[in-house]
Amino acid sequence: MRFRAGGEQALLAVYYPHEYGTLTAHNKVTGSRGYQLRQGANLVAVSYSNLDTLCHFSVAPRRTLPSDGRELGIMVQSVRAYPEAGTVDVDEGKPSDWTPPARARTNEVLARHLLESFMGPGFALLQATPRNGEFFLEITLYLPAAEALQLHSVPLSVNGEIVDLSVRQSADGTGFDTPHLPSIAYRGRMSLEAYRGAEGELPWLDIFVANAEGKERFPMQSLHWRGRGYGNTPSEDHMFRIAGKIKEPYFLGSGATWFVKLSALYERLTGRHIDACGPILDWGVGCGRIARHFPEHLRAKLYGVDIDRVNIDWCRENMPGLSVQVTSPSPPLPFDDGYFELIYSHSVLTHIAEQEQHTWLRELKRITKPGGLCVTTVLNEVSWFVRFYPDGRTPDNIAEYLEAGFIDDGSLDVGVDAASPGVYRNVSHTTRYIERVWSEYFEVVSVVQNFADLQSLVVLRRR
Repeated sequence: MRFRAGGEQALLAVYYPHEYGTLTAHNKVTGSRGYQLRQGANLVAVSYSNLDTLCHFSVAPRRTLPSDGRELGIMVQSVRAYPEAGTVDVDEGKPSDWTPPARARTNEVLARHLLESFMGPGFALLQATPRNGEFFLEITLYLPAAEALQLHSVPLSVNGEIVDLSVRQSADGTGFDTPHLPSIAYRGRMSLEAYRGAEGELPWLDIFVANAEGKERFPMQSLHWRGRGYGNTPSEDHMFRIAGKIKEPYFLGSGATWFVKLSALYERLTGRHIDACGPILDWGVGCGRIARHFPEHLRAKLYGVDIDRVNIDWCRENMPGLSVQVTSPSPPLPFDDGYFELIYSHSVLTHIAEQEQHTWLRELKRITKPGGLCVTTVLNEVSWFVRFYPDGRTPDNIAEYLEAGFIDDGSLDVGVDAASPGVYRNVSHTTRYIERVWSEYFEVVSVVQNFADLQSLVVLRRR
């Protein structure tokens, strides 16, 4: 914590959730002091120097509470100048020999764990986006780490026709829909208006970055457009509950892309067309982003479940004939053992705490038939690269997170967990963690990087 220059002591009002504990503060000039904490409100006076206003803190013990899965230290409720007239029960601390640990050398950690493990093969993000009443294709491209090239254009395959798209590196992504991605990306945009049909609708589109032979340069990182699909299109409020603030073209395009890739993956793994597949489960169906693109004969085999009653009610009203139901945030699911040949889920295990994931993996194994497939997206090195790349966003404890293989960023409130507030979280995994931990329940066939934009797909097979 950095304090304002001009003073030498600050009064911190802190809340501690445990019975007893210790807070230690360190300043390079004034040294370290220890404070005794009691459960509830505490007032502590922290000393610092105008030559160095930065203080480091350590809290012990940090324990989980039944009401919160995170390790809790202290909550700083206010910071005021000290001394302050009328204050009582202020702990001015006692000298301590504690010094904060050395900071991780984050650039080295990033290079070793992220750039080498993920940026090696490179990746491409493609999405359809509206702009001033027109449809555009936007691409964000990261070259393989071994290629030190200066790109000016990228060959795209659009329904089998090769089109050269101009690209450029942008310092901050200004003017594109992906300004949050690291600045080393190449970005480009092209109009899709020429592909509109006579009635103004976009036809089916299959788009990918092509290699010299016209094949996919980045497998499973393509864009597929299949129109609006089955049923009505949900409102922005319903889409927000599943994916945050997104636009309708992205909702439709990402759902269609998911279905096309799922079909191709199933055929590659089984040698059969997806039409031959037995019962299929959409675990976390939401408002039917993926399910809407299943053809009618496949929808007869499709089941959808979700903890979000609002979107399940929407599906019943707007996608008649689709079998959907509300389920609990905890197992079991209302299906017999080994019922499904194929289970898929988008961004479900990205929102479940670590211990609960074990419970759900056991349940998914139970309802998957022997030899059947369970495919689910995760936030892994792809999203970590974006979040932790050194554009001013790298946390000091990234090394600890990477070695642990799992990050829980706390609860996320978008309304879907109204029945059990707090169960909906933001979590990330490393590929090594998945291969080590999830193999207890399934055979981990592969991890498909960037299967769904910044989410990768874990392909599991029941033994």
